[in-house]
Amino acid sequence: MKNSRLIAGLIKGWDAVMDSRHNPLRSLPMEAQHYFMQVLGWMWSMVFSLSFLSIFQFHLVWGAHFLILAGIVFTVAVFRQAEAVALQPVESLSDSSACVWKLDNEA
Repeated sequence: MKNSRLIAGLIKGWDAVMDSRHNPLRSLPMEAQHYFMQVLGWMWSMVFSLSFLSIFQFHLVWGAHFLILAGIVFTVAVFRQAEAVALQPVESLSDSSACVWKLDNEA
């Protein structure tokens, strides 16, 4: 009984911060919610890094977070570019550029 209350309390606390349907940022547009959650995430990574006295390795922690964020931004950019290209009409290709796989010749 006590464990289930503890777990329910942890889930409620998690949702109050991390779930955009429950946290105080829910009334903002999705882009603003994302921005503020990113800023808060960076701030907390700095707070924890400094609080655990890893000030000498802080540049590594910051660099790792930056690389992860850069990877996410690059991935989103690629996905959006792919969507933009997919929405454009494809020109028909001539027969000379058709790819034919001749399985009998491959064996």
